[in-house]
Amino acid sequence: MATKFKRITIISYSLFLIVISSLMTVLCYHIFVFNTFAADDSKTQAFREVSAEQVANSPIKEDHSIIEVMSYACHYCAANEENLAEFSQSLPPGITFTSVHITSENNGLAAYAPIFATLEEMGIEKNVRDSAYNAIITRNIDLTDDNVLKKWLIKNNIDVTKFNTLRQSDAVKDRLSEMAAITAHYNINATPVFIINKRYVVAQDSEFPQFAQRMLQLLKEDK
Repeated sequence: MATKFKRITIISYSLFLIVISSLMTVLCYHIFVFNTFAADDSKTQAFREVSAEQVANSPIKEDHSIIEVMSYACHYCAANEENLAEFSQSLPPGITFTSVHITSENNGLAAYAPIFATLEEMGIEKNVRDSAYNAIITRNIDLTDDNVLKKWLIKNNIDVTKFNTLRQSDAVKDRLSEMAAITAHYNINATPVFIINKRYVVAQDSEFPQFAQRMLQLLKEDK
């Protein structure tokens, strides 16, 4: 009887530890990843609504839109790719979905913004995004190094001369300025973050498809 009671006690205690561990993981995820409970607007929060004045002065051109702010160095962005591709195809008519790279002088996640903007101008960014994620996140390749970047471009059959020419073009500079303006206007310092109808700034705080439903709900609420 004592052995049976001891076994039940051990099992109950183990289950208790599992539950507590899970709760602590979720809590830490919100505090340290999203800073959900932070009052300081300079920190990333799971949800923010900007003022009417900020909406009116937004650098985002599309009124009915979802803007993903991502980074080639962001593991969560890479993990989201398939889900977001499916989600963007299911949006109601008149709603646009666009990705921009976080762009800031003081944020390490922004280091690859010029590469993103140049690939966009070449019309191939979406086609090679997975390769960029894999190189930077999985293989720890520093694409900010021009010699390393050249090898990556060749490996992906990208014209190196055309890339280097376009990287210095006004079109790429304008795109970088636009992405920097969005990053600064919405005070974004982490990725992925989604800007909905210029008004809501949302960090992913749940799994797909629940998070997709939340974004769709915010789209409807803003009509």
